[in-house]
Amino acid sequence: MTSQNGRRRLVGALAGGMVAGALFAGIGAPTAFAAPGDDESTDTEAPAQPAMTGDQALAIIQQDYDLGAGGGQLSNFVHEVLVLRNLGFRPSKANQTAIIEALEKRPNQAPLVEALKATVAYQRRIQAQAAAQQADGGGGFSIGGAPAPFDQGGTIMPYPG
Repeated sequence: MTSQNGRRRLVGALAGGMVAGALFAGIGAPTAFAAPGDDESTDTEAPAQPAMTGDQALAIIQQDYDLGAGGGQLSNFVHEVLVLRNLGFRPSKANQTAIIEALEKRPNQAPLVEALKATVAYQRRIQAQAAAQQADGGGGFSIGGAPAPFDQGGTIMPYPG
């Protein structure tokens, strides 16, 4: 019986060694095959940042350049743009785009001054149109007119008869 136990041990050791060797060699383990990627896209590229909005650009110039009356021409334009915006006369999309592009050209302030000057001109034009429309009566026609007189039952009509 010892020879039979010895054979079992030997067969068990050989089988265990073969399983361990196969796993070590990678046989029987699932493998992942990689396909070659595109040359145009890489995983190391940073994702594109969303474009700056006009409101974000105005907030940046307010923080950086709105220094009050003593801040110079740029500060005065920034202050005027913001005051008109708070009154309800928002810059156009083209004005906002020009301001964003001018911010990208900093420290050169000349493009920013020109963009703000055009923005103020646009806002003043819109403000003048709104004032003219208010002076005209708001559109030209009114609904209703003078109300009909109402007696509240004070006069009793005589009975025809």
